[in-house]
Amino acid sequence: MTLPSSARSTMTPVSEVLDADGGPAIPPVLREESPRSFGTDDLNVDRYLSREFLELEYNKLWSRVWQWACTEDDIPNVGDHTVYEIGDRSVLLVRSEPDRIQAFYNSCQHRGRLLADGPGQAASFVCQFHAWTYNLDGSLKSLPCEWDFPQVEADRARFGLRQVRAERYGGFVFINFDDRAAPLADSLDVIPEHFKHFPLEHRFAVANVSKILPINWKAGMEAFLESYHVVATHMQALEFTGDANTQYDIWDTVSRLYTVTGVPSPHLSQDYTEADIFEAAAAAFAPPGAEIPPLPEGATARGVLAAMTRQMIGPMVGLDLGGRSDTEVLDSIEYFVFPNWFPWAGIAQGLQYRFRPNGMDPDSCIFDVKLLLPFNPDGPRPPSAPLRTLATEESFTLVPELGLFGQIFDQDFSNMAAIQKGMKTHGKPGVTLAEYQEARIRHFHQLLDKWLEL
Repeated sequence: MTLPSSARSTMTPVSEVLDADGGPAIPPVLREESPRSFGTDDLNVDRYLSREFLELEYNKLWSRVWQWACTEDDIPNVGDHTVYEIGDRSVLLVRSEPDRIQAFYNSCQHRGRLLADGPGQAASFVCQFHAWTYNLDGSLKSLPCEWDFPQVEADRARFGLRQVRAERYGGFVFINFDDRAAPLADSLDVIPEHFKHFPLEHRFAVANVSKILPINWKAGMEAFLESYHVVATHMQALEFTGDANTQYDIWDTVSRLYTVTGVPSPHLSQDYTEADIFEAAAAAFAPPGAEIPPLPEGATARGVLAAMTRQMIGPMVGLDLGGRSDTEVLDSIEYFVFPNWFPWAGIAQGLQYRFRPNGMDPDSCIFDVKLLLPFNPDGPRPPSAPLRTLATEESFTLVPELGLFGQIFDQDFSNMAAIQKGMKTHGKPGVTLAEYQEARIRHFHQLLDKWLEL
């Protein structure tokens, strides 16, 4: 499926923008196009509101699917550990050896008390209830009054921590509660091939933020599966960012959103010169009060913006970005891996985020985001930012490391409470989706329905 012929005269496809770019070659994976249509039927609104639907998701989806639990940078040293929670399940992730990360049910094998309630560093795990102690590899180390537990003496191995399947990709650690599940690679689809050009393991987190949002996890996530909302939610970007001409690609368990910078929105009626586009973009990205130079004669806004980004990011991370194409340093290239991982390709916009349910509340969710920048793998690995948890009412601009993304997230999430409340008084049983611009949302729900056996 391509853009409708009636719109092609006013919309410049991503492929044409890339064709016009000069400079370094563009990775072939960024020239791929994989549009798909999934019809125009409404989605039943109850799936966003019903506690019963959320329970079904926990039973049929989250108990069986690969899910991003942490990154290797979260637990860089032996004994470092963190906790991942989904619903009423809590998982303890630990670096038990220099190159070994294990996941365990976060529960003492005596009376079930949680062993950890957050990140930390330890030589062993000690239950605060009765002091049962476990080695980093999960084996039972010691317990008081061991003479009173003949069943432990008879089969000590049985009382080690219960393992959860864990696999790694690109510096990310994924867990799966289903021992019979297919390998993680089966869920990653085209990601390993595409991200050979953007190795995630050669990135570090300059920002690491978590926040509870007043919206169902699926509805919150869907705002990031399309660019259709830019015209109303991010109006400040319309002069230099495409929206209705975003390219949407869909494979098996992965989809992609591709929005170019340096091209004005097709929603704008007036003609914009290259100088107009450059001035608007530079004003948005420059620090407050910074002087914006004029666009050199004969230059394009995209070309100069890309050069400025290379000059800014390269020295910051110790890399020569002269061989990276304009699209890699400028554009929004957002992938989605079912059910909830958003890895971004490119250089300067290295966001990685996820949405997950918040306990048994269908009206809220947990949003976790990291901003990753590349580093020179021949040098030392920079330290990653520690987790910062924002209260629901706090602004993302309180995290300056997010840069312009702080303002953008605030704009996105200003809609969330109103979306959740509005769906409850919708007046019709379903929500309506565009056939092309919101195809990724429909693709997600078709995959979800397969997992839920609907």
